[in-house]
This record gives sequence, C-alpha cells and structure tokens, in this order.
Amino acid sequence: MEKTKKQGFFKSVKNSIFSFDSYQDFALEDVKKGIGYFLKLLVLFSIIVAIVFSVIQVTVTIPKVKKFIANDLPNFSYKDGILNIESDDAVTIDNIADNVIVIADTKDLDETKIKEYKDKIELYDVGVLMLKDKIYLKNGYTSTGIQEFSMSELGSIYGKSEFTKQDIVNDINSVNMISLCVSLAITVFLGFFITYLIISILDIIILALLSNIIAMLLRVRMKVSALVNISVHAMTLPIVLLLVYAIVLLTTGFEIKYFNIMYRGISYVYVITAIFLIRSNLLKQKMELTAIIQKQKEVKEKLETKEKEKDEPKEKEEQKENKKDESKDKKEEKEGKENNVGKEANGEV
Repeated sequence: MEKTKKQGFFKSVKNSIFSFDSYQDFALEDVKKGIGYFLKLLVLFSIIVAIVFSVIQVTVTIPKVKKFIANDLPNFSYKDGILNIESDDAVTIDNIADNVIVIADTKDLDETKIKEYKDKIELYDVGVLMLKDKIYLKNGYTSTGIQEFSMSELGSIYGKSEFTKQDIVNDINSVNMISLCVSLAITVFLGFFITYLIISILDIIILALLSNIIAMLLRVRMKVSALVNISVHAMTLPIVLLLVYAIVLLTTGFEIKYFNIMYRGISYVYVITAIFLIRSNLLKQKMELTAIIQKQKEVKEKLETKEKEKDEPKEKEEQKENKKDESKDKKEEKEGKENNVGKEANGEV
C-alpha cells in the first residue's frame, strides 16, 4: 500500500471540510497522527474560545458589574460572618439574565418568611437568597436542590473578614485587567479543553461504530485505525461551527435551539459520505487493476504469437532438411541393396 503524502495541519483542516477524496488518505494514516491532529484542533479551538471569553468578561462584564454594584445596590457591609444591607425592603435582582434571581434580606426573619423566599427562588433555574448569616443557592443545572452556605464562607472566598460596598468597587478599580484576562483565559482554556475532550472522545467512539456498521453493510473491510481517523476528521466542520457559534453566543447572546443535534448530524453525514466514497474509489481502483491485468495478458499473447510466427519458418526449414536427409538415407539404402544383389549374382560374397 502506498504511503500517503504528508499534509500540514491547516491543509488537513481544509481537506477535512472540503475534500471527501482526502478521507481515503486519512484512513491510511497512522492512528497516532489522527489523534494528534484532533488534539491540535481541540487546543486551537479552546484557546480561541478562552481568549474571546476572557476579553468579553474583562472589557464588558466586569465594568457592568462594577456599575451595577456602585449605582444600583444599596450600601452594605460585611463583618465577622454577618452581612448588613442598608435597606428597609428586601433587595430583589431579576434582570441579570433569563431565569436568574438574587434576593437579599438581612433583617431578622422568621422561618415562614425564609421559606417564602426559598419557594420564590425555586421558580428560577438559578436563584440566590442572601440572609444576614446564610446564603441559599439553587442551581437547576446540577439538580442538587437548594444548597445552604454560611456567610463566613463568602468572606473566606473574598479573602477579607471585613469589607463594604465601596471596598468592592475600589478593589474592582485596582484590578490589573491584563493579568486578570490572562489568568481567566488560562482557567477557561483548561476547563473547556478537559470538558470538551471527554465529550469528543464519546462522539468519536459513536462515529467509529457508525463507520464500522456502514462499512460492513457496504462490504468494505476497514481497520480500527481507519475508522478512528475518519471519525476524527469528520468532527472538523462541526468543531469549526461550534467555535463560530460560541463566539456569536458570547458576543451577542444569540442562541440556536437545536444546535447540538445539527452539530452531531453534520459529523454523521461526513462519515457516511466518506465511507461511500471510499467504497466507490476502491471499486474504481479494482476495475482499473482488472483492465491493466487484461491489457498485460493481451500484450503477452501478442508477443507469444509473434514469437511463434518467427519460429514457423525455422520449423519448415528443419522439416525440409529432415525430408532431404530421409530421402538421401533411403536412396543410399536402396543403392546398397542393389550393390549387394549384383555381388550375389556374380558369385561374390
């Protein structure tokens, strides 16, 4: 089997998206090369997402949070595990994002009022209830119910046992945005890379199984390495589209409802198309090989015919010579007999 031509990373990306003919070459590559290609693609993808996310958070989200704390929140202070908000009424914030609510009430409350607040945050996907000494967190995405934390844990996270609203605003103003952006990008990169790597491994296994089923139905024998490489390269366009979608989602908030279905559907289409095309190419190569063998056979037969035609005159000459020799031998034999008869007639012995 011929070795495939070496391709650079970006050329492989291009061919994975636009050239189905390249999938036969990908199938012939070593599985280590296919895995290396996928890791490079995933690293590049994670780096871009991490940079975009961190830049947006530093340049857009943090200034918004600072402005919100400075202008929209009443004065508050924290000391020795106790939060105090200078407001006669409970502070309710429900315009941060869809299905997210934050309620803060640091007055002395009875259990009935606390239960009322808990029931209210239960109606949202994400809800936070802040009392003077406790925090209740409801995260609908983890299905853990309402979790309870002491207010002192908030102080330990912030790193201070005492602070006020103005302290937080001042701390935000004093933050080095470049170092914050870099550290945030590194954190997001690691988290996203590990998470997406696990998800992608499962997707590649499913695609490899699908490739194997299609190959068996089409009676095409393929190695495990070929199935893995085809599946890896079939993930290229979905990953590129996911990158574009992630950037659009981060910058505009525009959400595509069934993107996950479309994302996986594209990879399935690539795998099926690649297997069919490989089968077609193999049949074409088999037909070309058969034609070459037939041509070689015809050429061989012609050469044999020519050699035979060259040998025929020689055979005829040999036959003529043999006939002459036979005639000569017969003649000599006849003359010998006549001589013997004459000798006998003359009384010679």
